[in-house]
Amino acid sequence: MKGKKRVGTILLFAALAVVAMVYVIPFLMMVLGSLKTQAEASMFDLALPTKWEFSNYTHVVETGKILRGYVNSAVITIPVTFFSVLLGAVAGIVISRRDDRLTRGIYYYFIFGLTLTLQIASIFFLLKALHIYGTFFSVICIFISLRIPFTVMTFCSFVKGVPREIDEAAVIDGCSFWQMTARVLLPILKPIMVTNIVITSIDVWNNFMIPLFYLGSAKKATVSMAIYSFFGRYNRDWQYVFAALMLAVLPMLVLFVILQKHIIAGMTSGAVKG
Repeated sequence: MKGKKRVGTILLFAALAVVAMVYVIPFLMMVLGSLKTQAEASMFDLALPTKWEFSNYTHVVETGKILRGYVNSAVITIPVTFFSVLLGAVAGIVISRRDDRLTRGIYYYFIFGLTLTLQIASIFFLLKALHIYGTFFSVICIFISLRIPFTVMTFCSFVKGVPREIDEAAVIDGCSFWQMTARVLLPILKPIMVTNIVITSIDVWNNFMIPLFYLGSAKKATVSMAIYSFFGRYNRDWQYVFAALMLAVLPMLVLFVILQKHIIAGMTSGAVKG
């Protein structure tokens, strides 16, 4: 019995290792390719560079408008992440703590939002009618509306594992709803908050289609749009393309590495211990 269990564990580990390689190998290829010469980068292999060309990154920064893309992406990503997580947390707390027909209907309304696709033409005419087409504000509103259903769903699921006695104790101590939310519940909800922060940040930072359709200005191009235009100019200089891609994913990679412990806790926790 133990032998079969050990074989099963080995097979599972091998399968997971293969799946991990599917993600790791392209990333390593990109890292190494960003430091190679043009001829070596075009080989698309995992060989080490004969000469480490760190100047590739300097060239990309100077010619690719990556820094402007960083700023524009941050202008969109930061408020979208803040408001979607904040609103999702408050809505999730209220919905999970009430059990009536109205709140159940609101919950399913948010869940239904997960199934909807982006209506490009109708949103375009709506933004035109509101005279906000081509602004960062319009893109921020679109992203928030797309992220809210997921954040509400995850917060509802997590809050249901938090004992109601915690709420009752806070109310007895004289806390209002907002005081209870800010001082009691949000610290408990830290794992799921961090999880949503990372997922939302990565989704918005890497999104290409929405800024392309609704910003309508090269000066407001996000980092993903800057990478696309850069690729068009250097479609044969893969060392520059790899360097540009590395600069694009670096902020989100750092964010993920720093917060990965909380992400795992947020994705696996179904109850609060102690």
